[in-house]
Amino acid sequence: MKTFSEIIDYIVDAGKHKTSKKFRALLLQGIFAGMFVSTGALGYFNLVAHTADPGLGKFLGALVFTTGIIGILLLGSELFTSNCMVILSVYKKSIKLSSFMRVLITVLFANFLGGLLMALLSTGAGIFSEQMLQTVIKVAVVKTNMPIGQMFISAILCNIIVCSGVMMSYGANTVTGKIMAIWFPIAVFVLSGTEHIVANFFYLMMALLNGAGITIGGILTNFGIVTLGNFIGGAIIIAGADYFIDKDLNI
Repeated sequence: MKTFSEIIDYIVDAGKHKTSKKFRALLLQGIFAGMFVSTGALGYFNLVAHTADPGLGKFLGALVFTTGIIGILLLGSELFTSNCMVILSVYKKSIKLSSFMRVLITVLFANFLGGLLMALLSTGAGIFSEQMLQTVIKVAVVKTNMPIGQMFISAILCNIIVCSGVMMSYGANTVTGKIMAIWFPIAVFVLSGTEHIVANFFYLMMALLNGAGITIGGILTNFGIVTLGNFIGGAIIIAGADYFIDKDLNI
């Protein structure tokens, strides 16, 4: 198992590696990450919609949702929310802020494409039952009508949970350890109902394609506020605090 400082060094090295990638590689890996998150959501909505006990359905769905994040972790795909921590490389002056932002914006756009593609494929394949569609539409209506302040704070909290789980997985040296380390933090994020921009890409586009009573304005507002909140949670709170902790531990 890696020490805290070794995890920080791992993230900094990852930042240098990510900024050296070509645009096409970042784009494709980002699209796959959006698709993986959406795949986890397919399982989540199936269980929530078809389990008689709502609490049990949500719990089982949260455990299955983690499949997408495990796929991203093991296959090296590019996810916006965890990539926010790569700003540690900027704090430590290993890469330039402009290089970090290029990666982050490219990955965010690619994650959207992945979520949209999965929404189109899921709709075309007809794999969502009527109960599943009603569930995702209900979720989308709540998300697009949430008060802005609540949405923003929820997004901050979401990426604090997600990035903490990802860091835990970085500390493990085996595949089994990485899976176990990330499984329950991601399940907690899902159970909390907090706002994750990449999951929202799929939820809201799936709902829009299937007749939900939501507006483009509501969707774009959610996307903008949640992206900003996730960035603050991962890049400012988690990465910022970790930078100072690591600095103090290595004086």
